[in-house]
Amino acid sequence: MERGEKVIIALVIVVFIGVLVGAAGVMPVMMEEMEKPENCAKNCHEMEPFYISLEGSVHKGIDCHDCHKPHEPKMLEMVMVMGHALHHTAGMIEGKSFEEMAEEIEEKPPASPKTEVCEECHNGTKAKVALKEISDPTISCFKCHRTIDHATHKVGEYRAYESPDYSGYECVACHNDHDVDVKEETCTICHPPEKHS
Repeated sequence: MERGEKVIIALVIVVFIGVLVGAAGVMPVMMEEMEKPENCAKNCHEMEPFYISLEGSVHKGIDCHDCHKPHEPKMLEMVMVMGHALHHTAGMIEGKSFEEMAEEIEEKPPASPKTEVCEECHNGTKAKVALKEISDPTISCFKCHRTIDHATHKVGEYRAYESPDYSGYECVACHNDHDVDVKEETCTICHPPEKHS
């Protein structure tokens, strides 16, 4: 092997090692910055509507990652973020709007937190509002169904006409992740009015 080839190989190795060392130093800082809710909204147009709804909700000030917990080790999480970036780029090339891409992200589950995550704060002594029975006069369902026992209305076990599978995601089946409101149309997802005769 000639001297010039050895120099080129040595340079390639030095550059490769430099990139690895640089990435190892920069990655933790990048991950820390990416985990701040306000940075998600600034850096990713798809996340902006979710950040705005969070800041206008009862969960204001809570870090997104307290509820939407990463499921992968940090390095794999970074790969996942890169995958989302590629998906985002492909969506832009296809001419999708940010709203359309945001709707794809918000598909439930798995974007929403699992019930066990909700129960970390909303269970037992930590519960801010421990409602045994639910009743809301603004929802027409309660005209016939005066109350619903919160603890026994296990949405994840319910299988009926066009009922989505919410096993493990029972809380978000009825409660929006951010404002926790239950609306008229919430009940009709699993209980369509046309089936009431």
